[in-house]
Amino acid sequence: MRAAILTEVGQIVVKNTDMPVCGRDEVLIRVKLGGICGSDHTLYHGRFGVPLPVIPGHEAVGVIEATGEGVTGIEPGHRVTIQPNFSCGECALCTSGHGNTCSSKIRLGVDTNGVFAELVKVPARYVWKVPDALPDEVAVFTEPLAVGVHAMRVTAPKPGDKVLIFGAGIMGLLVLQLAVSKGARVTACDLAEKRLSLAKQLGAEGVIGPDASPEDFFNTFDVVYETSGVPMALDKVIRLAAPLGKIVVLSLPGRDHAIPIDMVVRKELTIRGSLIYTNEFPEAIESLQSGKVQTGPLATGKVTLPELNQVLGAFASPERIKTLVEI
Repeated sequence: MRAAILTEVGQIVVKNTDMPVCGRDEVLIRVKLGGICGSDHTLYHGRFGVPLPVIPGHEAVGVIEATGEGVTGIEPGHRVTIQPNFSCGECALCTSGHGNTCSSKIRLGVDTNGVFAELVKVPARYVWKVPDALPDEVAVFTEPLAVGVHAMRVTAPKPGDKVLIFGAGIMGLLVLQLAVSKGARVTACDLAEKRLSLAKQLGAEGVIGPDASPEDFFNTFDVVYETSGVPMALDKVIRLAAPLGKIVVLSLPGRDHAIPIDMVVRKELTIRGSLIYTNEFPEAIESLQSGKVQTGPLATGKVTLPELNQVLGAFASPERIKTLVEI
């Protein structure tokens, strides 16, 4: 099969390689469309520290090519999307419903070969059927949207709450739409005017851009979703949160940063982390199917496998929201 292989840090080679073999309780998927994620960029630059070579990519929609022994409920020809973090299912965290924090989980496209290839092999229990009416270009957003749905379960705004989306990239714009659907009054904060324009198009009542004075918004927001990954972001959102405010951190900034802990105490803030997802894929699919979440404005281009090197090298461009990959 044809695959994009990360052979060394900063170098993807597209070439023919052996097809994966479908084992017991596994399915083989012919990938139709993939999505590029920030973690693909992290892997590309060697910051995961995992053994290479590996086929990257974990966001995808495709068609079941074959099923292994023991697989029921899905058959060849079914169109599916993939839940790409495979927890062990046996530890205390997994059995209590917190498999997202399992220390033994296997990450598709990082610890094992991913979706930037014609075929990918995954455990059958991590595959979800895609409704016939849901186009590939929409269904491919299921995985990142599930991250946002999980954040809403960690802390959901009430109708009328003042909500801040700190970082209007792909995750911020998905969470923004979920918050709007719950009746929140949403403001988006970002440095890129294009992203702020998209935020307003998708339901934000207000925006905080690069020319704004942050001090004007201190102590304002009932709920803050930090999606930027900027190391100093938590410091900023603590100042922006209202007394008794709730902060949900979805991002992984990669290094520590000092925070004003006195404000956390004096304002009695609640700060919670939100890591990927547990069982949110069905709700994410329903949100896409119902139109609650719009993805058309978020897809800023399609590329082919040979173009991955160039796209991952220019990943920080403010013009990019979500780049899709035709396999």
